Amino acid sequence: MWDGARWRTERRHLFLVPGYDPMPADGHRRIFERELKRFRETWGLADARCLDEAPRPTPTGAAWTIAAEGADWRTTATFELLAWNDLVAADMARGPLSHLLGSLRALADMVSSGTLARYFKSSPRYGFFFIFTYVLLALFWGAGIGLGLLAYGAAAPAIGAPLAGLLGAAVAVGAGALLMRWPGRKLRLKQSLDLAEFSVDFVRGRHPAIDARMKAFGARIAEVAADGGAEGGLDEIVVVGHSLGAMLAVSALAHAIASDPGFGHGVPVRLLTVGSTTAKFALHPAGGRLRDAAATVAQARAIGWLEIQARDDMVSFYRINPVTLEEARFAPLRTVTGDFSDRPLIRAHPIRDMLSAATFARFRLDMMRLHCQYLLANDKRAGYDFFAVLASPLRFDLLAASANGLKTYLDAGGGLMRPYGAGHPGPWRDPDVRTP
Repeated sequence: MWDGARWRTERRHLFLVPGYDPMPADGHRRIFERELKRFRETWGLADARCLDEAPRPTPTGAAWTIAAEGADWRTTATFELLAWNDLVAADMARGPLSHLLGSLRALADMVSSGTLARYFKSSPRYGFFFIFTYVLLALFWGAGIGLGLLAYGAAAPAIGAPLAGLLGAAVAVGAGALLMRWPGRKLRLKQSLDLAEFSVDFVRGRHPAIDARMKAFGARIAEVAADGGAEGGLDEIVVVGHSLGAMLAVSALAHAIASDPGFGHGVPVRLLTVGSTTAKFALHPAGGRLRDAAATVAQARAIGWLEIQARDDMVSFYRINPVTLEEARFAPLRTVTGDFSDRPLIRAHPIRDMLSAATFARFRLDMMRLHCQYLLANDKRAGYDFFAVLASPLRFDLLAASANGLKTYLDAGGGLMRPYGAGHPGPWRDPDVRTP
């Protein structure tokens, strides 16, 4: 007799490769604890908490363990951050002149290489998002220069042209800098400019530190997979890549596969990419090695790959297959459990379905806040919830097989629905068991 309980899991290891963000592990931990509490309330769990008082250092970042409990189940999971915030912080700490020249160089590269044109052809929404950063930059400094000219015109008759020129220049620089600080900081303008520069350097192989970090990430994932085999009692490993981190996660797994052909054949290894900007690198003429990495992971049959996309996420490539770069074919409502023959399996999960109407209205124009929802708990039960992937009592393959995710398997009281509870016999028979 088929028993749904065989799809339960009691011990999971989840790796997260975040996007371009200087936030250290302590900052991630503070947000994590807040969102874990929201997840517990949204899904009606008996408990969900961190078991470690503080993040534990790892060779490539930090980790902590959680425990989650429902009406008839309990599971533990290790959350491990594959950190590269130090590289981001170093990039962002450079002087203003370096930033300005780097931003202009990145824009020139994107235009001259034809990459920006490819963005607009494959995903006009992302093309507009990319160029929006430079439009804001021009508007802010254009406004500053305009104010400087007004100051010059008003002061010249009284103090003379030379002094008025100095005053006008000071007003222009001060106004531009003020706009960059506010509202530029709220709009994350500087971070977006630095991201564009980093992306060009990365795709052209001019950032050896991040290349070395990806190899270290791959080695770390492989180490946990080796240690968590039959003797380690680990049920599955899930590698999550968010935003630019999706490309880094893909590259890390490609390194792990290259170093060990048997990788993924022991403890199940699954890849989840959310808010992915993998295509931004693959569409660049110099992105050959990154296209190869995506192809390597897609061809590794032992690794299941699920990509989550959302129409209301302007910061990612919607309806684009990150491997073929062609129009994505979304998975049907239900697929066979464990079937990742679509490489990757792509599902659409609108962000508006994850949030209350009031929350979505509040952040409707905040593109980065909506983009980050992939790593936050939801206001309401939805087909995708990051913390459901982390703390679910059911295997990743089961969640991926249904467009409704954990909603398919968990009742209103936080208990497992039939036949997935420990005491629930399933109504189906194994194919090798004949009915008498």
